[in-house]
Amino acid sequence: MNIVSLFSGCGGLDLGFKNAGFNIIWANEYDKSIHETYRFNHPNTILNTADIRTLTGNDIPDCDGIIGGPPCQSWSEGGKGLGLKDPRGQLFLDYIRIVEAKKPKFFVIENVQGILDSKHKESLDSFLSLLCNIGYNVTYELLNSADYKIPQERYRVFFVGIRNNLPNKFHYPNATNINPITLQQAIGDIIEEPRYYQDELINSDHPTRLNHDVYVGEYDNKFMSSNRVRCWNETSFTIQAQARNNPLHPQAPKMTFISPNKRIFTKGYEHLYRRLSIRECARIQTFPDNFRFFYKNIQDGYKMVGNAVPPRLAWFLAIEIKKAFKDIVPCYPEKEKKIKISEISKIYPNNVIINDITQKNTTKLKLDKNVLICLVKKDNIKNYINQSAKVYYTGKSFPSTIVLNDLYYFVPYIKGKGIRDLYIIKKARIGTKHEVIPECHDEELRLIFEIEYIQSLFNDYIPIHLNIWHTFTNTTIKLLLNIKNIINKG
Repeated sequence: MNIVSLFSGCGGLDLGFKNAGFNIIWANEYDKSIHETYRFNHPNTILNTADIRTLTGNDIPDCDGIIGGPPCQSWSEGGKGLGLKDPRGQLFLDYIRIVEAKKPKFFVIENVQGILDSKHKESLDSFLSLLCNIGYNVTYELLNSADYKIPQERYRVFFVGIRNNLPNKFHYPNATNINPITLQQAIGDIIEEPRYYQDELINSDHPTRLNHDVYVGEYDNKFMSSNRVRCWNETSFTIQAQARNNPLHPQAPKMTFISPNKRIFTKGYEHLYRRLSIRECARIQTFPDNFRFFYKNIQDGYKMVGNAVPPRLAWFLAIEIKKAFKDIVPCYPEKEKKIKISEISKIYPNNVIINDITQKNTTKLKLDKNVLICLVKKDNIKNYINQSAKVYYTGKSFPSTIVLNDLYYFVPYIKGKGIRDLYIIKKARIGTKHEVIPECHDEELRLIFEIEYIQSLFNDYIPIHLNIWHTFTNTTIKLLLNIKNIINKG
């Protein structure tokens, strides 16, 4: 399905829809400070840079859907809340005007929670009435990004309209029933020292990590009135579009309470307080590391990241759109399919997938061999802490993206710690949890990896960014040693 994107920004919403299989054919973004970033990361999309108020339906290609987030400052609880009295608030009407002109099968509008405030009720009712009158069944819902595998609390309203001459029905995505993604998981592996800027121009890239730049402007009284630090084991505060308002890095302790309207940096630890870098904010927003932000002024970088829809949340919405239009486009309910272990056992009737691959000289690392990194369950951690583990058991399903026969090494991931130790996989087979933990009588089939400890790759545990879409894979020893080299240089 072909999509037109309005008020595109750097393209977070667009990236999520693209990852779900939609074709973003045309986008409009007026802010010239964003154009280079959008073009670089969306090379197959035509970017129109005109003021949307000058565009007509004839300027925009026909499409199946329109997506976008009209400027939110007019509705924001943190702003003046002028609504339609603000020219930026009136741009919502231009979005509706374009939808009326193009008559797509569906549209998606994103905006801030403040648009639901009682003082904006008249404006909201007007928008909904206009969309209904031009032929759309509209629903809206307030979603929290933290409910969708995103490491931040971020409440946003999404309006979805389906053309009322179509039978298709849209349902908002259910919240995922998993533990919240923490800052440790999201940014714990970013260990390089950032570069610090205030008003000076940025003339070069960070030497080892894209966009690892931090704004060091003063903290105002409003910022210092509340704690701005979340711990490593918590999710982040909302990533902001204004550089000065972004959360502080979790390396620092929480701010010390002085009065209801004043907090200070804890004495003796002042040096640990800094804002999250642009790359760290992008990680928390779920942008991939190869998504590059271009800016000369550091505040423009924060603005692009903070204004974006988290691509992962956009993906969840896009998948539900695909479900609604499954009569038109193939629908895949999960980004990465999983295979039941019972199905794997049918493929390997002898229940052995990898047969003893232990080498005589296991101390010589094979740099090109694939490593499987998996979270260790609580009831089996002690054997990995003391490096005596002989067996790792999986869940009742396994990601289809992992080619089992290609696996060679295994690295256990200890929750709250990270990775350290390297094992060789001697055998992969079908088995049960009961044989690993006799007191457990769970006889359902699982993958069993028979393993042998080789060495510690690191002097201590280090956090890494687990790919939370599926089990971390396509990783080689060479890649892990690169992490080690960065740490040693630090």
